[in-house]
Amino acid sequence: MSKIIKAISLICLIIIAGCSQDVILIPDQPIQEGEEVAVSFNTIIPEFKTVVTRANGGVNDMYLLVFDENGNYIARRQAALSNQTEIGGTFTAQLPSSSNSRIVHFISNYDWTVFNDIAGLSEAAVVALLSTSNTTFWTRIELENGISSTSFSGLAVSLLRNQAKISVVNEADELTYNGFTIHNKPTKGSVAPFSSTNGFEEGVITEPLDISLIPAQVSEISTNEKYLFERKNAYATNITTVIVKGTYSGQQYYYKIDLIDADKNRYDIERNYHYIVKIKTVTRAGYTSFEDALSGASHNNTALDPIIEKYPIISDGISKLEVEKTLVILTKPNQQFSVWAKYFPEISNESFDNTGVAVTLQSGNTSTVGSSLNFDSSTGIITATGLGQLPEEPGNARIVVSKGDLARTIRVVLRTPFSFDPITINDQNPGLISNGQSVNVPLKFNVPDDFPDDLFPLPIRIYTQGLYPAASGLEMVVEGGQIHYIYRATQKGIQTVNFKTNKSGNAETVILKADYFSDGTINYEADTTPTELIITGTIEYNERYWVIFWESNRWKNVPNNATISVTGITGSTMQVSPTGKYTFTVPYTIANPNITFTYTLSNETYRQQISLNNLKSNPNLRLDWVN
Repeated sequence: MSKIIKAISLICLIIIAGCSQDVILIPDQPIQEGEEVAVSFNTIIPEFKTVVTRANGGVNDMYLLVFDENGNYIARRQAALSNQTEIGGTFTAQLPSSSNSRIVHFISNYDWTVFNDIAGLSEAAVVALLSTSNTTFWTRIELENGISSTSFSGLAVSLLRNQAKISVVNEADELTYNGFTIHNKPTKGSVAPFSSTNGFEEGVITEPLDISLIPAQVSEISTNEKYLFERKNAYATNITTVIVKGTYSGQQYYYKIDLIDADKNRYDIERNYHYIVKIKTVTRAGYTSFEDALSGASHNNTALDPIIEKYPIISDGISKLEVEKTLVILTKPNQQFSVWAKYFPEISNESFDNTGVAVTLQSGNTSTVGSSLNFDSSTGIITATGLGQLPEEPGNARIVVSKGDLARTIRVVLRTPFSFDPITINDQNPGLISNGQSVNVPLKFNVPDDFPDDLFPLPIRIYTQGLYPAASGLEMVVEGGQIHYIYRATQKGIQTVNFKTNKSGNAETVILKADYFSDGTINYEADTTPTELIITGTIEYNERYWVIFWESNRWKNVPNNATISVTGITGSTMQVSPTGKYTFTVPYTIANPNITFTYTLSNETYRQQISLNNLKSNPNLRLDWVN
C-alpha cells in the first residue's frame, strides 16, 4: 500500500554568526503524521554579497540531516536556494514528518559527492567524521515534539562557521605595515565540533584525522583578513604563527608572531572566533628573509614558541630572563626534578634578582603533581614531582616563568622511557662475529623519531669489555675498574658505532645507557665453529723398481712439491713440503667420506684410500703401487 506523502511546513530563522537576524515569513499549514510537503521560506542575510566575495564565502546551499530520537540517521534533504538577492534568498525543503523526537543537523556549503546515505548510522558516524577544505556552516537542533509544520516556529537557527578569522592591526609608528600571511595553516577542517565525551558541543576543538599543515608563501602576504580551520595549537609541535611584512628604520623585514594571550598562554584556534593581532610597538629589526622568519623564533617576547624554547635566554634589550632548560623529560613514577630560573635586571650584570618573578603551572597539566610546584626566588630553583603512574600516551605540563613582558616556558613531559631498539651487532640480535682479534664489529641502535630535538647531542654510554673503538671520536671512561665509551648522538634514526675485537673467542653482553632511555642490551659471541680442517703427516709411496731380472718394491718419501690427486671430497688442497711431509686442507665437515690419494711417477701409479676420520686419527699416508 502506498503512503500518501504531503508537505511539512517549516518556519526557520537562520542567522550566520556575525550577520544580522534573518526574517522568515511562512503561513501556517496543518499537517498530518507521516506526511511530507515541499516548503519554501524566505531569508534575509545582511551583507550576504560582501560575505560571498570574502575569503570565507557565504551560504550557497543547505542540507538538513534528520536523525531519530536515538541519534540514528534517517534522511538527508536539500534546502534549495532560489531567487537570490543582495540581501538574501528563498530556501525550499522537504522533511519526513514525525511525532517522535527528532534531531536535525543544518549543514551549508559541504561537498556531498562521496557521502553515503546509509540509514541507521549514528550521528557520530555520519556528522562527526565530516571534513572539508571549504568554509562550511553547521548547527544542530533537537526537536522534542518531532517534526511538524510548526517545529521551527520562533526558533533561531544560528549557524556556526567552521573557520576562524585572523586580522592584523598596526598601531606602531615605527613600522610601515605591508601585510601578513599565516604559517602552518591546516589544509582542512571538521564540519562540526564533536567530543567523544559530550557529543556535539560548541567550543570543542575538533581536528580531522589526517590533518596536515600548509607552510606560508610570500606571495600570500596581503592586508586582507584571513581564514583558517581550527586546530589544537596550544600544545602543538608545529604551531600556527602570523608572518608580518613591514618596513622598519627604512628597511623591509619579516616578523613572526605567536598567537598568545596576555598571560603568555598560546591560543588554540577555535572556529568562528576572530583573532586580532595588534602591533603596539616595534623595537628592533626582524628577519631580512621570509624563509628565516618561517624557521626562526617569534618576535613577541614570549617563550611559548617551541622554537624559542630551544634558547634558554630571552631579553628585551635591557634585562634578561634565563632558565636552565626548557624541556624536562620524566620517565619514572613520582620522579622529582629541579631547574633554575634567573632574572637579570641588567644584561651586563651577572647579579640576578628574582623579585617579582612568577612561576605558574598552566591549565591542562597531565604530567606533574600540581601542588608539588615550588619556586625559591633566592636561589632560583624550581622543583616539582611527576605523577605516580606513567601514562600510555605522554603527559604534558607547562611551567611559565615570567617577569613583566618577558616569559619562559618549561615543558615537562611524563612518558615511558624511550627505547634503543632495534639493537644489532653485525645486523643480528644476538650478534655473531668472526672469531679473531681486531675483527670489525658494527654496533647499531636507534634513536626514535619522537625524541625531542632539544635534547641533542645525546650522550650514550656503551659498556663493553671485549671491544674497542675502530676509529677516534668516542670518549673512554673508567669507573670502578670497568671501561665504557661515550657516543654522542646528534640526530634521530639508526646510529652505527664501529668497534673491533680485542681478543679471540669474545662473548659478552653490551649495555647501552642514556638519560630518558631504558637500558639497551645485546649479547654477542665469536663464531668459533672451524671453517676448515687441516691435517698434517708423513707421506710415502711403495716404489716399484727392477732388481737384475725381477721387479721389487720399497717405501720411499714422496718428493717435495710432488702432485697428489685427491678424489672423494671437494674443495680440498694437498701440499707436499718438505719431502715426505704433507699438509691436507679440507672444508670443515662432520661427514666421513672415503678419500683417495693418487701419485704417478714414470708411468707407475701409487694410491691409498682412507676415510677422513681414520686419516685424522692416523695421518701417515702410504701409497701402494697399483700398476
